[in-house]
Amino acid sequence: MAPRGTSHRIAEDLRHRIRDGELMPGSFLPSEAQLCEQHGVARGTVRAALAVLVGDGVAEVVPGVGRRVVGGTGTDRTTAYGRIAEDLAEQIRAGTLAPGTALPSEAAVTEQYGVSRNTARRAFKVLAESGVVVVRHGVGAFVQSAES
Repeated sequence: MAPRGTSHRIAEDLRHRIRDGELMPGSFLPSEAQLCEQHGVARGTVRAALAVLVGDGVAEVVPGVGRRVVGGTGTDRTTAYGRIAEDLAEQIRAGTLAPGTALPSEAAVTEQYGVSRNTARRAFKVLAESGVVVVRHGVGAFVQSAES
């Protein structure tokens, strides 16, 4: 069993690699097996380190593929979906997205921001909960109009 704190040291090592540009936003982190070998620890320790990075919004899970760097250094605890929601809300405030118009599709958001579909859905949910957009299941998300 790895000493307590080892997972946090691994997470910090990965943060430094991101900060130094070795791991760029959009790139994938090393696999669990690679990290186990590099640090001489068990898979559970590596998974704990990766969970810290995902929880801090530094990386996200891409099911069946691995974990991808979402940008930043982790000093900003804003989540990927929070950043997307704020960006879309700013476009609405600026009038780029007018009342009644459709927001970009989930697929378009995943492509533009390099995030998972679930992250895009969470961004739309944040906007819907704040009353900025209305989500019509099976149709899409639309900018809330004054009469809605």
